[in-house]
Amino acid sequence: MTELPSTELPSTTATGTDLDGDPVEVVEAVWARALDMETIDPDDGFFDLGATSTMIVDVVRVLRGRWPDLRIVDVFAHATVRQLAAFLGDG
Repeated sequence: MTELPSTELPSTTATGTDLDGDPVEVVEAVWARALDMETIDPDDGFFDLGATSTMIVDVVRVLRGRWPDLRIVDVFAHATVRQLAAFLGDG
């Protein structure tokens, strides 16, 4: 019997990311992990930094650990760290 391929996407972010603290710092840390960057300017757009659709799915999955109602479309609508953190508030 042939195994079907997994429907789960490979993780591009660390699942152990600390989701406590200031929303700007949390979102910045998750994005930096996904993009394999040391730091991110909170006013740079996620796609401008080289993000892919797969990365967005994974980032949303991680951020839902703190903000369970976050949707993928919210990242498109609030495309910078600062914008998304303001949208999410204190969770």
